[in-house]
Amino acid sequence: MHILVTSPTPTHPQDHGNRARITALCKALQAQGAEIHYIYGGLEQLPEKQELEMRETWDHVHILPPYQIEDRKQSHKKHHLIDDWYVDAVTTLTNRILDTWCIDYCIANYVWFSQWLETAPRDIPKYIDTHDLFGERHQRLKADGLPASWFSTTTKEEAKGFDRADTVIAIQSQEAALMQAVTDTPVVTLGHFIKPDFLPGHREQEAPNNDAKIAVGYMASDNPINQQSLTAMNEALATRPDLLGRFTFKLAGSICSATAAADTPFKKLGFVDNARAFYEACDIVINPNIGGTGLKIKSIEAMAFGRALVATSDAMAGIDSQLPAHCLKDAAQIVDFLANMNLKQAIADGEQASRDIVERYVVEQTAAMQTLFPKLFNRKARTRTELKA
Repeated sequence: MHILVTSPTPTHPQDHGNRARITALCKALQAQGAEIHYIYGGLEQLPEKQELEMRETWDHVHILPPYQIEDRKQSHKKHHLIDDWYVDAVTTLTNRILDTWCIDYCIANYVWFSQWLETAPRDIPKYIDTHDLFGERHQRLKADGLPASWFSTTTKEEAKGFDRADTVIAIQSQEAALMQAVTDTPVVTLGHFIKPDFLPGHREQEAPNNDAKIAVGYMASDNPINQQSLTAMNEALATRPDLLGRFTFKLAGSICSATAAADTPFKKLGFVDNARAFYEACDIVINPNIGGTGLKIKSIEAMAFGRALVATSDAMAGIDSQLPAHCLKDAAQIVDFLANMNLKQAIADGEQASRDIVERYVVEQTAAMQTLFPKLFNRKARTRTELKA
């Protein structure tokens, strides 16, 4: 079985949520025996190492030349039209692949990179994996105190893109409802497909000593929302210098090179190749995210490692939890929560909550994927070695 996947972004390294999303979904499909034909649309320069990693991961890889930032159109003063960033060469390439291979499913990552679906055969199921809500995104960013960045369009333009698909995939249910309100195309929710890798919890080993420092970790990319969130954390911690005597704060990911990290109480670790090792070194993980769209993959990732998570309600959008530690308003409330928590009990309870939440979440996403790809999941499961034998 063959699945054609297009994306304007690469899949490697796994240092951004969108890359993690695409990789997790495609690997889950591969695990069921699918061959992935991956087209990278050239939104950014691709160093040789990244290209090699992608070619080692996917069955068939096609890489288009990068197009420069100055070549990206913005047809309207305040927003983009749906195809402003589309690369016509993608359609040429997808048509050639569709003529050559028996493709069973088509998946376009991002609604604004979906024009090629218009020429795909009608009898092949066509999906748009949206990642985020881009209609009126510029207005939401402005309301959150951030300048418009990356791609943003209108609700009407976004609906044009949705209408190209047989099914629109939303990454979380709140956005699915908003998308369904503007298109007749069915919208389904498929969250981040992640395999739990629970680390030993504090109930399974010696609990942290109240006299020892507790390690608090934050892993994030350098996008503007994460930078704003880190700045808010820095400001909140500045009001509670006593916490630096009780906690050590660790920062990982490309955000370490951002301006917001220049003056911070967090120890900067930079990009870490082994996420598991980072979470293993943390007692608590925080996500002070405010605003934004999509699913905060770093929240579900931290819980998939079984770590206690302290997060804002925005950071938990699309993840079902009523735990007080997951319903905080902002960075200031996160700092207050850390200051007042019963460490041993809160960490142990948080770890158990993470396990419970992730186990439910995985069941839900597995069911959604089986519904989306029935031709793949209804077959007798075989290993990739057996399929290639």
